[in-house]
Amino acid sequence: MIDHGFPVIDYKHDQTPRERGRMHGETFREGILELAEIRLNLMRHINPNMTEETISELAAQQWMASEVFDRDLTMELQGICDGAGITRDQLVVLNNYTDFRDINLPDEGCSLVYVNYGGNPVMGQTWDMHGSAKNYLCAIRITDADGALAQVILSVVGCPALMGYTNLGTCVGVNNITTSNAKAGTIWAVIVRKMLNQKSYEAMVRTLDQSSPASGHHYCLASTESAGMFEVMPGLTEQVGANAGEDGAMYHTNHCLGREAAGRQLPVSKTSTTHIRYNLLEKKIGNVKNYDDVYKLLNDHENYPKGICFNFEYESPDRTLTCGGAVGDLNSGRVRLWRGDKLYDDNFVEHEFNLPVAKAAKS
Repeated sequence: MIDHGFPVIDYKHDQTPRERGRMHGETFREGILELAEIRLNLMRHINPNMTEETISELAAQQWMASEVFDRDLTMELQGICDGAGITRDQLVVLNNYTDFRDINLPDEGCSLVYVNYGGNPVMGQTWDMHGSAKNYLCAIRITDADGALAQVILSVVGCPALMGYTNLGTCVGVNNITTSNAKAGTIWAVIVRKMLNQKSYEAMVRTLDQSSPASGHHYCLASTESAGMFEVMPGLTEQVGANAGEDGAMYHTNHCLGREAAGRQLPVSKTSTTHIRYNLLEKKIGNVKNYDDVYKLLNDHENYPKGICFNFEYESPDRTLTCGGAVGDLNSGRVRLWRGDKLYDDNFVEHEFNLPVAKAAKS
């Protein structure tokens, strides 16, 4: 299995979307091919009835929905296909694996935290997924027309974004919720990048409202002045938290908090740690006030191995762990992305970035 070492991929302002994608695909071709095959095999294991014809048909529908939603980002995906020498079907599976599968993985998820004290908003999250994905984690760094850093994104090779931060003091965080009404829709990584491309918190919310999700996700959208948490699935967007600059905190794991959303959620599996992690966040959040506190919380090992930093491993093709994480201070632009677990991984890698923050517009 390839280990790319948690690389930083640089996207330049003067590159076209397809040029960005081609560079990405060519540089990390071997890893993209490997990750696409891993996820295809996982999906077939989870749903043996998923034939090549079914996969191809669903992938085509998701590609078309994404193209309608944002053509430039779909051209970036096409560039990745060109550079890596893979099909659209393979790339859709790599990007939209969690929406493709019809059943809940035993413990896949993330823990997400937003705090705002003294007018200093901070958002961070773990990224919990199948352990095979850890070697393919990357950071994407996007510069603006003046060469300044505009976006810092946590992702995997072959994917436009898992979550990220911008130089407007905005951010998008995500975790998975599994619902009963999944259908072909927009690739969720495209939704994330399009929200990051917006100029204000209000525009990010509108973009989310206009999306056509394929399955369930929880999104935390935030700016230096406002923040909201939204549980989103086909046919429903339910806000489950808000902050308008007052002192306070919000947090989420992988079960629905909204009344309507909970009615559409599939039963949480017996091996899921979502309630364990939520209870730990609830217990500790009162002492979390700033950037350093959020970073410490996301790397907390209480109740190991089933803690907030999640290391529970077992003999199963569905083995999940905390593959990495992120934390960002929206006022100062300080962002930290990491891969692995500092205490338990020999291949732990961490990157620090400083975004030159200008206040987001209101619109």
